[in-house]
Amino acid sequence: MNNWHSFLRGQGASFLGENSISFGEHPKDYPVIQGQTTITPLIHMGLLSISGPDSARFLQGQITCDVQQLDAHHNLFGARCNPKGRMLTNFILCQPGEDQLVMLMNRSLVEPSMDELSKFAAFFKTELVDNTELYQCIGISGPNAETLASSVSSTHKYSYSDGRQLLIIPTETAQAVWEQLANTATPTGTEAWLLEDIRAGLGLLQTETSTMFIPQMLNLQAIGGISFKKGCYTGQEVVARMKYLGKLKRRMYRLTTKAMLLPAPGTPCYLVDQKQSIGNIVLAANADDSHLELLVVLTDEAASSDTLIIGEGQPRAVEKQPMPYKITQ
Repeated sequence: MNNWHSFLRGQGASFLGENSISFGEHPKDYPVIQGQTTITPLIHMGLLSISGPDSARFLQGQITCDVQQLDAHHNLFGARCNPKGRMLTNFILCQPGEDQLVMLMNRSLVEPSMDELSKFAAFFKTELVDNTELYQCIGISGPNAETLASSVSSTHKYSYSDGRQLLIIPTETAQAVWEQLANTATPTGTEAWLLEDIRAGLGLLQTETSTMFIPQMLNLQAIGGISFKKGCYTGQEVVARMKYLGKLKRRMYRLTTKAMLLPAPGTPCYLVDQKQSIGNIVLAANADDSHLELLVVLTDEAASSDTLIIGEGQPRAVEKQPMPYKITQ
């Protein structure tokens, strides 16, 4: 256990596995928590740093978003694909300084992403480093999130469309920043943050779902995560063909259902009396003590059904919920 984790334990945190944390909250508390200003250690996130004079040019040929639209005040959401257009990872891309880029992603995908990108980085003046242990991410949510984030100096901030704030903080100052924030905000765990990701329609990939989807299946075109005007990148032909020549047969939806054991990312879904999978879970979280919310990639037919089989379970009623953005091809 590292010093940051030890500190959080001293602040009342419990670790529910390697990448999940709780401060004693229960799903029944989530409806109340959602109206408060909260802080969450985002221990499920990792950082891949890319630095050097060729970093932007190098990354432009590897990812779906347009790196030229990035600056110190404008972050991007994007993905990196294999030649078949399947996403290896998706991420938040930040530019904390000149010739410096940071890809924020699920920490399980940082090392494989660095290994793969390093094969191409050898031809550019750029260096890739896994900085997951050198920086800590803290999420701020609620009515005073932006004000609270602005009170913290010497950090890089990412603002979500729903008002949440993500702070990237050097590990050596993270404890002091946490104590400052905790004076006016309520500490909460990973699931409460993931519930807000679901409601924001943001499905971050992890090991179980890597290579499972093309970018449009996770609605990246709706959140500025795909540029159709930039030059070539790995998988670009498949992504562009889907927009201009194809028909997207599966896309991500937000559903609610009655409480159950949370299905893991990647869990297949089925229609009643059909053996072939019609979709997969992207993310799941409890919404309260009797319901959970899901991001699920489904076929059009499955999305119109009010009953699904999730994994090896029994048929269960599901209800489609609105997304906070307009979904296009």
